[in-house]
Amino acid sequence: MIIDYAAIGLRIRKLRRQKYWTQEKLAEKAEIAPDYLCRIECGKKHPSLKTILLLADAMEITADDLLVDVQKRSMPVMGADERSLLAGCTERQKRLVLTICRNLKDEMIKYDGT
Repeated sequence: MIIDYAAIGLRIRKLRRQKYWTQEKLAEKAEIAPDYLCRIECGKKHPSLKTILLLADAMEITADDLLVDVQKRSMPVMGADERSLLAGCTERQKRLVLTICRNLKDEMIKYDGT
């Protein structure tokens, strides 16, 4: 799982601007340094969960409001055969199929190695 910190920063900036607040005002309310907030908004710093909660509380929103859709899934590149095999499967089913394939591959390597 990959977290899109740039998206978090952009969302913080957007919500801050909707309130017509400066970075200094939000930083003061969240009790963090203004330059740290600036780097978060630019995606250069990765805020901790505590910082995300402080920012959300300061803006009177939930952490969900800041974190929605910021998770990137790292899926390996698949060919057409693999995509068609997994088409129609739920995420859980896809993970199960991949786990079975990995285990089968490991067993085949052991078998071929003996």
